[in-house]
Amino acid sequence: MSNNQIITQEILNFLYENFPLALENKPLPMNSSLYEAGILDSVGIVELVDFLETRYDIKIKNEDITLEKFGSVNKMVNLTLLKKGD
Repeated sequence: MSNNQIITQEILNFLYENFPLALENKPLPMNSSLYEAGILDSVGIVELVDFLETRYDIKIKNEDITLEKFGSVNKMVNLTLLKKGD
């Protein structure tokens, strides 16, 4: 499994385990905004950022938390890979 696939699966697992609306909407859209879909709210985004920072030993800045950089699962994966240097 590639780093991309591993991170994708870990993000999806986190979302399914911690957000009932994510589980109800399984499978989640990979290229759509989970915030705009109502699956994540602002608190959920903070929890997800905390998970990614802790799990991957990275720092996600406030300016990184935009629809363009963090709006979908695929964008979250790409940002995580960028921050990790992979």
